[in-house]
Amino acid sequence: MVPSESTSMGGTHPNGDDITADPDSPMDIDVFAGEEDPPLLPRSKPMRSIFRALGMLEQIVGSLLLLLVLILVLAQVADRYMTGAAPWTGELARLSMVWATFLLAGYLIAYAPHHITILVIDYVAKGRWLAVVKLLVNVVILATCLFLIYGSYTLVTTGVDQVTPAGGMSLRFVNSIPLAGLVLVAIRVILAIVVEDIPALRSRDGDAT
Repeated sequence: MVPSESTSMGGTHPNGDDITADPDSPMDIDVFAGEEDPPLLPRSKPMRSIFRALGMLEQIVGSLLLLLVLILVLAQVADRYMTGAAPWTGELARLSMVWATFLLAGYLIAYAPHHITILVIDYVAKGRWLAVVKLLVNVVILATCLFLIYGSYTLVTTGVDQVTPAGGMSLRFVNSIPLAGLVLVAIRVILAIVVEDIPALRSRDGDAT
């Protein structure tokens, strides 16, 4: 049998909502491209391109940092059997792991499989209440990020010009990378509130009326 040309494209979004094929909807484009869990992106095409490029950059930097951790750990093992040990390798390996954690936190908010979570409220609250809970969660995350950003900024700008004991790296530089990661997390959380939470809450209000 030959499929009918009038067959409409449609489906179901992972959150249970029906999806209709709309060429002007960027969310539908991501879903029909084969992504079961579409990334968190703005609706305007120029901004979507910027955030996609940002996500790719985060992937590259995070991968390089993890590769650096592997190389440094192997170097530490080799130092046990060689003369002239380099103590800075262990210090840089620990810092690289911390940097990768902060720099990839924003990426994991926007792209699957996301951070490790235990979904409980999703099976209890439905409709408008679920939208309210998700909005409150993102507000708490944003408030926490802003508090940590303030603390990190204080360390970078007002701290004395100290260096790490083994590698001699400036603590201003060491603390500036977590600061950048926290800013990226805050941007992604604000995007989630604007793009997902507020529209979902408004749609639930409309359904209730």
